[in-house]
Amino acid sequence: MSATSNVSAAALGRPTPAFLTTRLSIMMFLEFAVWGVWSVLLGKHMEHLGFSGKEISLVYLTTALGAMLSPLVAGWIADRFMPNQVFTGLVHLIGAVLLFVAWPLREFKPMFFALLAYAVLYMPTIALTNAIAFYHMKDSRKFGNVRVWGTIGWIIVNWCFSLYLITCAGTSLGFQASGAHFSLSWEGLAPAEWRVGDALAAAAIVSLLMGVYCFTLPNTPPSKQAKNPYAFLEAIKLIANRNFAVLLVISFVVAIELPFYYSFTNIFLTDTKAGVGLSPGTANLAMSLGQVAEIALMLLLAPSLRHLGMRRTIVLGILAWPLRYAVFAIGHPTWLVVAAQGLHGICYSFFFAGGMIAVERLCHKDIRASAQGLMVFATNGVGMLVGNLISGQLYDAFIKAGVAHAWPKFFVVPIAVTVLGAVAFALLFSERRFQQDSQRVEQEDRLPATA
Repeated sequence: MSATSNVSAAALGRPTPAFLTTRLSIMMFLEFAVWGVWSVLLGKHMEHLGFSGKEISLVYLTTALGAMLSPLVAGWIADRFMPNQVFTGLVHLIGAVLLFVAWPLREFKPMFFALLAYAVLYMPTIALTNAIAFYHMKDSRKFGNVRVWGTIGWIIVNWCFSLYLITCAGTSLGFQASGAHFSLSWEGLAPAEWRVGDALAAAAIVSLLMGVYCFTLPNTPPSKQAKNPYAFLEAIKLIANRNFAVLLVISFVVAIELPFYYSFTNIFLTDTKAGVGLSPGTANLAMSLGQVAEIALMLLLAPSLRHLGMRRTIVLGILAWPLRYAVFAIGHPTWLVVAAQGLHGICYSFFFAGGMIAVERLCHKDIRASAQGLMVFATNGVGMLVGNLISGQLYDAFIKAGVAHAWPKFFVVPIAVTVLGAVAFALLFSERRFQQDSQRVEQEDRLPATA
């Protein structure tokens, strides 16, 4: 029977379920490989170009602006005027051009506007690739099996580019500050110093591949429905539920710390004066450990929710951040700083993924998409925007200014923000009320619709 169904699917021109899953997994792999290869290293590239902390933060802020504008693009243009896979393919092709344009730029304003245009185009494709996957998968509960390849793509592309940087430096992998033939100090002119910016070119190549690949994906037609692109804001009425309000506000607060990690950790790891002093390739490999841990910790999320409950699981996820920043503030031994990157797995899996599950359980099925959209807007949009503005100013005030013990002072701020978030969540989120509300929502969703 299985063979017959596969033949029938092939005869109808449809991919078999297994083949379709593979195609969607490749889509996710390329989608996040594009983002992963440039986002981690861009800060170091801009620091080498002489950008101030404020300018570095403003360039990274473009992704927050893109996230805030993405509903307008993904929820209106793509949904009404062309198939999702076509729009996503075109956007990635244009994005490849913009990344190639940004690659040789050496001044702030041209780079800012090039990457702003790119972010406004790229960020909506995250939602669109999710939509493509959900549209073609028979069982949405298996979405994680496809989405995990996005994280794998992020890891592999970073490993490949790290090896490229290590090769450019002419040195073997290690933590030494200098070698016999090539200095790994950013004050010298080691070959790797000039190659970090090649991450933009690498991202452009992957974006080009993604753009072409999208045109081979099965058709995902637009809905042709006129709808408010910011319809997710209607979910704001859910703040009447105390637990949802607490989750929304604390998610925004915690997201403020994200730019401290994504924008400046690579600079900290490669800083030979006040930081750790790793080579560019080693630092990039070290940061990828966070995504490796993310995959492993996802397996522990369900047992944690079952045995610890939602409140304790999310609190553990939040507390992993100040622990990581505390290790950064101490700054040694090197192996401990590198190992601390793995705490990202707890942060993401227990806090962000746990929060997504909490939203699903607190909301009726007809507004879940809107509620999830509101959470993304609050975290990847507004929270990241505020965090970028703060982190850039602090970088200039401490590291650029050459203040004594600059990095520990820099990391005190995200430590304070995340500890405050964890304490507030533990005090304000009611586990008993959450269980009651989730059971009520589940029962009401099972009731037949009435006229």
